[in-house]
Formats: sequence, C-alpha cells, structure tokens
Amino acid sequence: MTNLHLPFFSKECSGSCAGTAAGLSAHLLWGVAVLFWPLLGGLNPISIMAHRMLWTVVFLGVVLLATGQTRSVRAAFESRRVLLTLFGAASLLGLNWSVYLLAVTSGRIVESSLGYFITPLLNVLMGRLFLGEKLSRPQGVAIGLAFLGVAASVIAYGHIPWLGFTLALSFALYGYVQKTLRMASAPSLFVQALLLTIPSLIWLGVMERGLGIVGYGPLRPVLLACTIAFTGLPLLMFGYAARHVTLATIGILQYVSPSISFLLAITVLGESMKPSDMISFPVIWLALVIYTLDAIHHLRGIKENA
Repeated sequence: MTNLHLPFFSKECSGSCAGTAAGLSAHLLWGVAVLFWPLLGGLNPISIMAHRMLWTVVFLGVVLLATGQTRSVRAAFESRRVLLTLFGAASLLGLNWSVYLLAVTSGRIVESSLGYFITPLLNVLMGRLFLGEKLSRPQGVAIGLAFLGVAASVIAYGHIPWLGFTLALSFALYGYVQKTLRMASAPSLFVQALLLTIPSLIWLGVMERGLGIVGYGPLRPVLLACTIAFTGLPLLMFGYAARHVTLATIGILQYVSPSISFLLAITVLGESMKPSDMISFPVIWLALVIYTLDAIHHLRGIKENA
C-alpha cells in the first residue's frame, strides 16, 4: 500500500482517490466481519483479540520483508517518542477490538454499530479542532444530518450505550493518532501489533489450553489464520487512508462498516430493530450519499483543472 498509484487519476488527486478507495475497502471487510466472528464464539473475546494481534504480526512481517520496509521498524524502536505514540495507538486498538468482539459474540451488534456511527462525528470534530480541516457546505449538511440520525438513535436507545461510546472514542482517537503519525502504514501497524504480542501470548498461555487451538479440531487454526482478512489487511488499508485523506473523509467512510453490520444483524443474525432505527439509519445513509456525491464532484474538478 505504500507505493499505491492509480494511473488513471491526475497526480493531484491520485493520493486522495487511492486513500478513499483503501478506506472504503477496509470498511467493507470490517462490515461483513460480523458473519465471521461468531464462528469463533467458543473462544473468549480477549483471546480472539490476542490471536488477531499474533496473526497480524505474521502477516505484516511478510509484507515488510516483501516490500523492504524493515528499516522503518528499526527506526521506530530507536525513537522513544515514536515508540510511545505507537504503544498508545496499539492500546487503543486492543481496547477497541476487545470491546467490539465482546459486542459481537454477545449478540449486541446493533449497539456496536451505534458506536461506530458516533465515531465519524468525533473524527470530524477532531479534524476541525486539532487539524484545522474545513468542510464544504454539502459536507456540513451531511455531517449535520448524520448527527441528527445518531442523536435519534441514542435517545431511542433508552440509556447511555457505554459499549458503543467506548468503541466510538477509542477508534476516533486511533484514527487521529494514525493521521498525525509520520510513518508508513505497514511498519506502523507491525510495531503496534508487536508491542502487544507478549501480553497476547501471556494471556493465551494462562487462559487458553494450547493457545485456544489444541483440542478444537482442524477448523479452529484455519479460522484463526483467516482473521488476517479482517484485521491486518483492512488495518493496512485504513492506515494508508488515514495519511492520504482528511479526518472528515475518514469519518464519513466509517458509516459504511456499521451500516453493513447493522443490515446483516437484522437480516441474517436475527437481532431486533427499533422503530426509531427506520428513521435514524436512512437519515445517516442520506448523509453518506450527500458527502460521497460532493467528494466525487470535488475530485472531478481537480481532474478537469489538471
């Protein structure tokens, strides 16, 4: 992903277009992942998170060796400031994964979707306050509609959805750290996962017999290895997107995965849908359409002026 180039775009928009495509692809994978995680329902959510870290290290290690980026990893360990920043990002990621897996494996996908619907609003707020990012009028309208849709869901929920808010805050902060981190996606994510490898191994060694693999049949190791498709790969794409598009765009793209998760939860997994959801979710999706059309219009303008 570090040298990704789309030749059919102009130089001015290639990074933004590729970043948007990468972010969209990441959220598509995260959206359909709700059908995958229940297959590991017999495993503790934190144990699943630990395996995700371990398999991410393996996957990204191969990527780094193939792309010759190992020097960036050594440089990260030589800088105390960079290492502390990466540890903070890794902690946020570990928290987010653990809470999300708890939600999915306990049948609370709708609440987790609500949390990820809140995340984009926090992304936009951070971009506006900390990075000075500005919104066009259509983008402002889209964010306003999204806020109304999320507010309606929170009010109708009946109580403060702490699980959803934890997911929202942890991932919004993670996106901000990724945005401000001056480091390529693959080395950054590799170091983050590597920093949590020892705690992951300790947890699995203490809590899971045979690391949660032995005694569960041949399918369990295959499923755990497949977590790469919903962990290392989309995180790599998300990290690329975070460095090439605005936090506002990152935020609006994050409506894709919870929308998919929500639809799958009520159509495939049998979770209930509140009457208010029939109002709030279409409003949120309308906001996504408005923001997307404005982004396409902006990119066409750049291409025509190139």
